[in-house]
Amino acid sequence: MTAMPPRQSPTVRRRRLALTLRQLRDRAGITSAEAARRVDHDASWLSRIETAEVRPHPNDVRALLSLYGVEGAQAEAVIAVARQAKQRGWWQRYTDVLPDWFAEYVGMESEASVIRTYECQMVPGLLQTEQYARAAFEGAPVPMRGDEVERQVALRLERQAILTGEDPPMLRVVIDEGAARRVVGGPEVLQQQLERLVEESTRSNVHVQLLPYSAGVGFDGSFVILDFPPMPEPYPDAAEERMVYVDTLTGALYLERPGEITAYAAAHEQLQALALAPKPTRDTLRSIAADLTG
Repeated sequence: MTAMPPRQSPTVRRRRLALTLRQLRDRAGITSAEAARRVDHDASWLSRIETAEVRPHPNDVRALLSLYGVEGAQAEAVIAVARQAKQRGWWQRYTDVLPDWFAEYVGMESEASVIRTYECQMVPGLLQTEQYARAAFEGAPVPMRGDEVERQVALRLERQAILTGEDPPMLRVVIDEGAARRVVGGPEVLQQQLERLVEESTRSNVHVQLLPYSAGVGFDGSFVILDFPPMPEPYPDAAEERMVYVDTLTGALYLERPGEITAYAAAHEQLQALALAPKPTRDTLRSIAADLTG
């Protein structure tokens, strides 16, 4: 079997496995209740697997694949993914400060091939300096203890490793001018953050655009679109997967319906069209940073 990409996430593997098993069952023309009964489980068990709520044992996956007529190299590829889905992700070291709804996002971000984001209030977490991140957590609407802030900062910095590691994702960022001017942590912290944005935007896999005030109305709410690479052959499901993540104060929305994804993708394209190109963006960010020292 072709080697798996180096950035593997058990969260992505669980979701991919769920999608694959659902598609294979549909192609076999078997209902969820019938498939579960024939492998000695109840219908709710299979429903939780197909919605990625639980990680099935590889032996149960093998039984389902046999029922669906999938054998040989394809079956072994799916079973390998089932084993990977049961592993622990690096982010699970932060369960003391990482709520389940955000752990799901971190797990998916870890293996995304393309990350598109629009930020209207803050610099994106993947591009924040340590000082800016600390100030952001200290000023969060929900108060945190000092030790919790430091754990959150450590998690945020560790997430950023995907941008410089092996096979990094393409990061396409649109930042509202208001976010670039918001004085998080004081003028010096913001100045260092803007300099970091300029530096990071010169990377081949990082594309930063500033949405200026002159563009008029932007978009009321930040969001992230994640694209995932297709699984390597002989995995039976080679289709790409995409989802939209919208952060809230106490949770998150994960949008996966085609119409929802299409709407947000169109919004991001429109925001890119309205925003400054990368070079004028860097020039403007430098200008904002210079004003802070004045």
